[in-house]
Amino acid sequence: MLNLTRHMAGRFKALFVLVVMLCCFSNTLEAQETDYKAYSLYVYNFMKYIEWPENQDHGDFIIAVFGKSSIEKELQNLAAKKKIRGRNIVVKSISNLEQLDHCQLLYITREKSNQTKDAADRLSGKGILIVGEREGLAYRGAALSFAATESDELSFDINKRVIEQQRLKISGTLIQLGAVVVK
Repeated sequence: MLNLTRHMAGRFKALFVLVVMLCCFSNTLEAQETDYKAYSLYVYNFMKYIEWPENQDHGDFIIAVFGKSSIEKELQNLAAKKKIRGRNIVVKSISNLEQLDHCQLLYITREKSNQTKDAADRLSGKGILIVGEREGLAYRGAALSFAATESDELSFDINKRVIEQQRLKISGTLIQLGAVVVK
């Protein structure tokens, strides 16, 4: 009987540890989930507060999403409802930089973030806003990249040098809302 009680106690402890680990793991997953609807609204506001060169200011406004990300669906939803300066918004997916042709905004997903510098080099001076999904990409060639504040609120970093190289003009409002990390 004593062996049975010890055996049951051991199983109870193992079950308890498993339940605690599962609870911790599920909270971690929830914390890591990204609110792509919020990201898409930020991207829309980026489009409103950036001025493109004249050669990029006609026809459909094209957003190229480089890599797989749930933001693509949210941007599609946004494009179905909104316009930017009277222009239709078109969202297209690309899986490699060779597919990149005419666009006004390149959104680089976490999956493709290691190719940010290559994309920036390829697009230098072409008047294309490069937005990075992952924190730190403004240091690697993105004009804007998402970041989190100390209180885990969504924010963004600004690379003014890249914005100038791309012949884009950023509004003072957008500069006040983000953090300039490269001047």
